Amino acid sequence: MMQKLWHILCFRIMVAPYLLQLLFWAGVGGCLYGGYVLWSLDQPSWPLPLIFGPLLLRVLFERALIAFKTYDRQGEIITLLQHKK
Repeated sequence: MMQKLWHILCFRIMVAPYLLQLLFWAGVGGCLYGGYVLWSLDQPSWPLPLIFGPLLLRVLFERALIAFKTYDRQGEIITLLQHKK
């Protein structure tokens, strides 16, 4: 447990991907709430935040997570190349 905390404090483990997942689900909740508010106000556009909101959030957050996954893959490639020497 302490070793994992140490790795987080020394920036060996990234916290941002986990925070992005948390923010994504908060955004989905906001889209659901926004759709409910529009529905309760009898607005005809209430399905838009319910359908396109989570879809758009998913695409945006996946683009952000690609950077972190690329960084992880580069680390794996470096360790494989070091073992081949």
